[in-house]
Amino acid sequence: MSTVLFHESPPSHVVADQVLQMVDTYLSDLSMLAVPPSNPLYEVYRWTLPCEVDQYLQRIGQVPTAPVELIVAFDDVDLRKVVGFLLYLPVPSHPDACGITYMAVKQSHRRRGLGTTMMREAIARYPHVELTCPVKKVPFYEQIGFQVIDSENTQVVMNTRSASTTGLMGIVNAEQILHSSQAKQIHAQLVGRLGLKVMANAEKQLQRHIDQLTRQAASYVRTRRMTP
Repeated sequence: MSTVLFHESPPSHVVADQVLQMVDTYLSDLSMLAVPPSNPLYEVYRWTLPCEVDQYLQRIGQVPTAPVELIVAFDDVDLRKVVGFLLYLPVPSHPDACGITYMAVKQSHRRRGLGTTMMREAIARYPHVELTCPVKKVPFYEQIGFQVIDSENTQVVMNTRSASTTGLMGIVNAEQILHSSQAKQIHAQLVGRLGLKVMANAEKQLQRHIDQLTRQAASYVRTRRMTP
């Protein structure tokens, strides 16, 4: 697989569209809330998460105070076909640090070391790397050299070093997107189609799901800290 780094200018519409399509396809894996497709609110997040990622893509090379970089992997046969991507945020005040936001590899191209390759490219540029991931993905990142340092909401916080960078990253305000007029319109359409009771139950189900993942992450980190 060949990889291309975008750090001076945004990717072409062809590349960006394929990245956003992957975000849509692997929404449950990429969302910090791991929203299941069975929950009606999934449709809201199908709009908000790609919107968030698109804002990052448009910022590449355009906002020096809040830099964004993207590594894209292309298929060996069809060099125009995106099969993986890694999106991360360099820390302006700390030239050796960055934070991973999203990474995905197409199902058809997994178990070929593609995720590891993209992560190592990012680490080569910024040795002090932090990310958050669900408990099940911890072993993958440990193999690359990350260590567990804490838990945050539904995720385990991992870092290539023993502590987080003190610098700030230009994180997109996802809550603002979730509460935008467009997201509210999608929610209203769902209410109109499914009814208030169904949507109220969907909210409760999602909250229970989030609470369970949060407890799981916190418990995992506590156990790891007690293990010699």
